Amino acid sequence: MVEIKEMQPQHVNEVFSISAAAFPLPWAKDELIRETINPNALNLVALYEEKVIGYVQCWYTLDSADIINVAVSDAFKRQGVGHRLIRDLILHLKERNVENVFLEVRVSNLPAQRLYKSMGFITLSKRERYYVNGEDALVMNLQI
Repeated sequence: MVEIKEMQPQHVNEVFSISAAAFPLPWAKDELIRETINPNALNLVALYEEKVIGYVQCWYTLDSADIINVAVSDAFKRQGVGHRLIRDLILHLKERNVENVFLEVRVSNLPAQRLYKSMGFITLSKRERYYVNGEDALVMNLQI
């Protein structure tokens, strides 16, 4: 059974491995460690048999939040892990009186777009050449 918990320093090595497989420029391990004590960050991990299989990073202030990264280990993709991470993140953000959640997603990442839309996110705009490889991003928003 998958369990969702707040990211702790002991999760950083596994989060880094997932990040390195998912993104061309993964966060450094020391940056991830700092995120575990950042008072404006909410970072969750999905655990299966005590092993990190996915994570979500989010920054928030007052009534607004930005989802920074979401990634799931290849072996657990398309099994609802990303949905669980986002769902639990939203519940935590509601408890903190956050009203708006924003994110950017690659225009080519159709599975992620479908996931976000299924959870009620809407597309607000497009940011041209947002990513390091020049790809555009869609800006999406969920009012909670």
